[in-house]
Amino acid sequence: MSSPSTASRRLALGFGLAMGATALVTALRDPRAAASAPVAPALDLDRLFPRQAGPWALDRHADVFIRPLDPHTKVYGVYDQVLERVYRRPDGIQVMLCVAYGGRQSDGLHVHRPENCYRGAGFEVSGLTRIALELADRTVLASRLLATRPGRSEPITYWTLFGDRVENDPREANWMKLRAGLQGQVLDGMLIRVSTIDNNAARAHPLQASFADALVRAIDPGYRTRVIGA
Repeated sequence: MSSPSTASRRLALGFGLAMGATALVTALRDPRAAASAPVAPALDLDRLFPRQAGPWALDRHADVFIRPLDPHTKVYGVYDQVLERVYRRPDGIQVMLCVAYGGRQSDGLHVHRPENCYRGAGFEVSGLTRIALELADRTVLASRLLATRPGRSEPITYWTLFGDRVENDPREANWMKLRAGLQGQVLDGMLIRVSTIDNNAARAHPLQASFADALVRAIDPGYRTRVIGA
């Protein structure tokens, strides 16, 4: 049986932990605290991502094909910047690039993963697979999937960054943001999505990997960590 002094110490410790937890939750939810936390330097996606990547060149007349969503949706409205481009190879093959960037992931600017936003747009999503993608001699964790609906079959390759780390596991990404919040930091976030219109995912995904490698190699080496992590 515990002595009164021991019981008192345990009670005091319990109150202390409860107060600490309350303070932590309050700090993480307080927009003033988030506003004062240091944020990564702003990016200009249009300048960061080159218009020429190996044999791929920007197709200025094909941007109408990029958006997979209903025009009335506002899925991209939570981001600070969204870059959407179509690149064309000399043989006429096209690849679509979508990059979405949010400077404050802890303020609700959560990366919208394609498997979620495509479903929300009425697509059937299948074949979601985590892969190791070789980009500019670096191994980057990425994901592949196939999004389909009548009249459109879109194989997709994508990866996400939080701060300077690539992380495609949503649970681990949430822990990263929590740990950053405990340290008084706010992580920025970026989603890089490469896709094609193709009924053959087995053919499309290697093509997307080749394009992504060329794209990263064409980025200024001093800025590649903002795209493939440190």
